[in-house]
Amino acid sequence: MSEAKIQLLGVLREATSQDYQRMRQAEDILKQWENEPSFFATLQDIFYDSSVEHDIRFLSGIYFKNGIDRFWRRTAKNPIQPEEKKAIRERLLQFIDEPSKKLTAQNAVIVARIARLDYPREWPELLSTMIQTLSNTNSTNEEYARLVHYRALEMLSEVLSELSTRLLSAGRKQFSEVAPLVFQAVAQIYLMYVDRTLSQLMNSSQVNLNESSLLVELNIVSICVKCLRILTVSGIKDVHKYDETRVKYS
Repeated sequence: MSEAKIQLLGVLREATSQDYQRMRQAEDILKQWENEPSFFATLQDIFYDSSVEHDIRFLSGIYFKNGIDRFWRRTAKNPIQPEEKKAIRERLLQFIDEPSKKLTAQNAVIVARIARLDYPREWPELLSTMIQTLSNTNSTNEEYARLVHYRALEMLSEVLSELSTRLLSAGRKQFSEVAPLVFQAVAQIYLMYVDRTLSQLMNSSQVNLNESSLLVELNIVSICVKCLRILTVSGIKDVHKYDETRVKYS
């Protein structure tokens, strides 16, 4: 563990103290460190570290997200440097098998905020990587595959919501071009989980239902519907013209 990470972990632990003075001192130190090189990359490292206490990870995620909002733009005062941005982007899409929904929800918002600013110019592979994650999750471990689909779709939903509201024509054109491929990937997941949940419900009298797994799968279907709606409304003008969009209605 790097010295910078050790020091930052110590200050974050102080920031969760019940002692007001210690908490305030820690917050002041964190504010002073905001402009230090690799500060936000180190926050991300702590946020993703499963060996760190959950509360500390959650707090690091809050500081990480707030830093993105304040310092990611090139026009910001003391912006995050391009090298650090690149390092952060390279790790963002790897955080898809984290069990904690609170942490992955934070990460999904962070990915979406950065996508709004960096896609496609600085982050052209964003959506293609997300499509690949959804399409290539063929683990023999059904529970793991379900978790990855759930987390990846939560992230995709946030990203699509952000990208669909951009007003610049270049960004909207890029979104429209990739939307049919994203639609196809999401629709395949949608059909798979609809078939699976219907099968479980119809056979519930013969087999014991795993209610927690069924709930996750129903949530996956719900997120798929949300993604497909965004793509249809904001990304695909003539749905009937694309082969990629026909799978939903077949």
